[in-house]
Amino acid sequence: MSTWRCMIPGQPIGKGRPRVARRGSGVVAYTPGPTRRWEAIAATTMAQEWGARAPLDEPAQAAIVASFSRPQRLICKHKRACSCSPEAVPHITRPDADNVAKAVLDAAQAGGVLRDDCLVWQVTLVKSYAAQDSGPMVELRLWWGE
Repeated sequence: MSTWRCMIPGQPIGKGRPRVARRGSGVVAYTPGPTRRWEAIAATTMAQEWGARAPLDEPAQAAIVASFSRPQRLICKHKRACSCSPEAVPHITRPDADNVAKAVLDAAQAGGVLRDDCLVWQVTLVKSYAAQDSGPMVELRLWWGE
């Protein structure tokens, strides 16, 4: 079984709903700016990590760990050892987990890692606040083959 792993630094983002605008007599749909920018950064990072290989063209499984910035209320302010939890804490607010997965897999396709994100037949996603000693990021792991 082959595996691949990529770390994308920065705050995770969920796939934004398409927006529509009038252009002349027609209507066009577009992806919101924050989603477009995050996907571009993630695609570039993944393309660099993937290298010159051809895009994956077989069924794959994905594991995504989305670590969000830790809010002030979860940062330990004690100078000495205490019972505060330094580990990751579940992130149960927006963005929704399925929207985070969509943004990550779309970026993997745009970065040339996947021929098509429909090849991913199983996704596991963990959404949490980052541990006290680390910052926000997304980790993508793919595995495929027998």
